Amino acid sequence: MTTIASAASLNMRPEHDAGADFLLSDLLARHRDGGNTVFVSDAVLRHGTGNDQLLYTAHRDVLPRRHAFGSDWFADLVEYQPGVLPGGELHRSTGHWNTPAQLEVFQALTGRTLMITAWRTAAGQPALRYQECPAGALAVIPFGGWHLTLVLDGPATVFNFYTDLPAAGHPPAERVDLDADKYRRAPAVEITAVRVGDEFQLTGAGLAAWGTAQQAVEPTWLRQALGGASLPEFYRTAEGSALAALAWHAHRHLPVHTPHRRETESR
Repeated sequence: MTTIASAASLNMRPEHDAGADFLLSDLLARHRDGGNTVFVSDAVLRHGTGNDQLLYTAHRDVLPRRHAFGSDWFADLVEYQPGVLPGGELHRSTGHWNTPAQLEVFQALTGRTLMITAWRTAAGQPALRYQECPAGALAVIPFGGWHLTLVLDGPATVFNFYTDLPAAGHPPAERVDLDADKYRRAPAVEITAVRVGDEFQLTGAGLAAWGTAQQAVEPTWLRQALGGASLPEFYRTAEGSALAALAWHAHRHLPVHTPHRRETESR
């Protein structure tokens, strides 16, 4: 079935942009470069790049950058391939921590993905969530939170946009600042998901520290803030006031990650 969201993905990729392929070897390279800030399972490490699988193709700035609410907004499109890694782990993104002021919103356009998020409350308590995202579903990351995307049914196309919202007395971050230490901000959450029959199961050493994951659902406030539009359509056509309203709702509803002392010291 072609939804409004999936139809949008068919016309979004610029003809001249083949995108950047991300292979298993690239994931291992990020792990070697970032150490404990990029989680890779022991099974993947033992396997190495004997079968260098294509995990996804990323299209950066798939729609023109925007400036609104005192900050720059960026839009990307990622095409994930179906499959499993050595050890049964689902094909996945790298996984990383967002900046404390970063607002990042996702919509699955085709396929079905799994979004795992983690953060610490102001009291220092760990919070771990997972959300199944069929085509059309929206997801948003807590401010400063960690997140990982995995493929449940693929190929899966995911659109996202993000911005670093300005704080009082501080200018918004530039794109280069957002990306410079993207995979080195703090130790990774060592949690992923494996295929179990037709379903999935969260696994990893991090479960001991982060506890039982709670299932999340699409936020009602986020769907309402888009006014019935798909995420690409909203990004394309929303007035600056609508983007500002989205930021206001995000500040009102989203949790904010409070780094553990060990995370702060590791940066």
